Amino acid sequence: MTRKYVMPLSLLLIGCQANQESLETFVQQTEHQARSKAEPLPNQREFLPQEYIQYSSRNPFQLPVEALVQNQPEAKNDCWQPSQRGQANELEKYSLKTLKLKGSIASGGVMSGLVETPSGTVIQVEVGQYIGLNHGRIIKVDKDYLTLKETIPDGLGCWQQRDVRLALR
Repeated sequence: MTRKYVMPLSLLLIGCQANQESLETFVQQTEHQARSKAEPLPNQREFLPQEYIQYSSRNPFQLPVEALVQNQPEAKNDCWQPSQRGQANELEKYSLKTLKLKGSIASGGVMSGLVETPSGTVIQVEVGQYIGLNHGRIIKVDKDYLTLKETIPDGLGCWQQRDVRLALR
């Protein structure tokens, strides 16, 4: 039984003696072969700064005449503007997409909504309160939704109003 193991073991040990060179000699030869001569870098051109000369006195915050679109509407100054309000409440920090209507309650004939913020806080709201980023004023509280009147800018200096619903989810 031991003969059975002796033969393969001796063949294995004989095979390990194939490369008996010194390790130091091998490393020296490999390093010598790996070294090559690097060409020096070409001379760098000297940087010559150039003075900036302004060609026109165009206002940098207005488009140049060449870039204006012929059909571009101009800003209006004689249109409806919302009245300035005081300090915003907590629900005006969040967009309507992140707020959830969790339910409604009635007390003394007055309907109130329960709105959940992204942090999980539930806040009771009533008609007349503002919620959302677009100055959304609650105009109706129903058992399944809140109706808001949002005031949004049109980009030309005017403001538009639209009705939006925050539905129960």
